[in-house]
Amino acid sequence: MMKLAKLKLIDQLTLWFLLVTALVLLAGGVIVFHVVQREIIREDARRLQDTVELLARNLQEGTEIEQLDGYQVNIEELDPAAREIPLHVKDTVAWFPPHQHDERELRAVASYKINNRHYQITASNLVPEQDEIADGVVQSLGWTFILLLVLVGLLSRFLSWRILSPFNQTLQAVRSFSLAKQSPLRFGSTRTREFKLLNQFLEKMSRKAVADYRSLKEFTENASHELQTPLAVIRGKLELLMETEISDRQASLILAAHEAVERLSKTNQALTLLTRMENQEYKSTSLINLSTLLQHALRSYQELFQMKAIDLETEIEEEVEVRLNAALADILLHNLISNAIRHNNQDGRVKVTLTSARLLVQNTGKSPQLQPEELFHRFKKDNQSADSIGLGLAIVKQICDLNGFEASYQYQEGWHMLELLFIPPSRKMSEAAV
Repeated sequence: MMKLAKLKLIDQLTLWFLLVTALVLLAGGVIVFHVVQREIIREDARRLQDTVELLARNLQEGTEIEQLDGYQVNIEELDPAAREIPLHVKDTVAWFPPHQHDERELRAVASYKINNRHYQITASNLVPEQDEIADGVVQSLGWTFILLLVLVGLLSRFLSWRILSPFNQTLQAVRSFSLAKQSPLRFGSTRTREFKLLNQFLEKMSRKAVADYRSLKEFTENASHELQTPLAVIRGKLELLMETEISDRQASLILAAHEAVERLSKTNQALTLLTRMENQEYKSTSLINLSTLLQHALRSYQELFQMKAIDLETEIEEEVEVRLNAALADILLHNLISNAIRHNNQDGRVKVTLTSARLLVQNTGKSPQLQPEELFHRFKKDNQSADSIGLGLAIVKQICDLNGFEASYQYQEGWHMLELLFIPPSRKMSEAAV
């Protein structure tokens, strides 16, 4: 069953309208059935009473009984001394010979004393069966609902095009809005008050968002730039101090300060990169040969593999192409490889597998102290990797989210496994359409 959440607004309104209409018609059918049945009985009773009174007048005018007595009319003579029977209608059951079963019947009975004679006049008529009335009501309401279904279906499409056109235009403008363009939303005029208020709110909100984005972008760029200069100065001064005659204690303090400066510099660069990705400054993508990039990246870390005596196993499929920004692809691969080295054991192992569907990087190492989903958060890291700033996997996750990849981590039997699933462009388009 299709969920209402996946339907268009006009389709949801149409379905709810038809559902309510069906319930109303169902309740109305019951009411109509009883009203029609009651009116039929009332009208038949009135007609039978009129028939009895008419027959009585004919008898007073001298018409013979044989001329009046007939089908559904019966005239009998009673004892003249008997009391007159007032005109009344009985709802009863009588045998109906053509169908050979009992039928419901209305019977009007009265007696009159005419010319010293006492006549009992009876007029009767069969009442339509309940199932016959019900069939008529169901057929009438059924055809009404079908006609309503067709008309509502056609009108909903027209109304969707006519009345909801401004809303669809607003939705399209919001969908194409990007802070990177630094241009607030602009909407056309509409006579619908609610759409006009919505457009005014969205225009005001987009102007505020663009202004905040510009301020934040300017602050981030300035902060990143301004931090690099004093960090470079501090790094240079510390290196000069290390070249002078100093004690072991001073050398240890200078080395710790130098490592802190390097750490701060890396953190600044990583945060700047994350901010730029969040601001969608890496939207331009192209098909890149990930197989070649991965082989180059692995060769650049060959010395580090040798320093920790890490055994590297690769299974790289040739000519694997993915749609990705070239700069982000390089950052992604280097973060994955450096992470596998940093969190590995001495004399450990690394396995890298690349296919057209996924990239899997596995490395030996101690079990993580954090939950797998927390490792992709910023500044989340294991105690065993004190030299890490805790942003490597956060950058990996951000790149994957930006390009529609699926990143997952798990630890099994002494192996850390980071897997990236590449979603085909056709699937991305279908998901975007939904």
